Amino acid sequence: MSEQTEPLHGRAADEIREQLRATTAGDPMRDYLAAIVEALDIPQPRAFNDRAHARLLESRARSVLTSLRGLLEDGKNADPGFDARWIRKSIAANPVTYEPYQDGGQS
Repeated sequence: MSEQTEPLHGRAADEIREQLRATTAGDPMRDYLAAIVEALDIPQPRAFNDRAHARLLESRARSVLTSLRGLLEDGKNADPGFDARWIRKSIAANPVTYEPYQDGGQS
């Protein structure tokens, strides 16, 4: 079983995501999996029980589930590259709007 990690945020997270995209170039399935991670790896909210955080996570999870169902239904005609782009458009349309938790000023 893999070790759980805290969601990434800030400039360091952006750099790691860019590196992840670079390592998945040319492999549509790895790119698709990276898009799923990007969609679901959102920062923890500053306020406990933040509704905006819950709504964002639910919205992004629905997008990922819709995509997964589509890929399964498409079978051999599935296009994970298309779905990766679709998930990233969904992420862009649903950005973080709440104040993320900051732990001691680390970014």
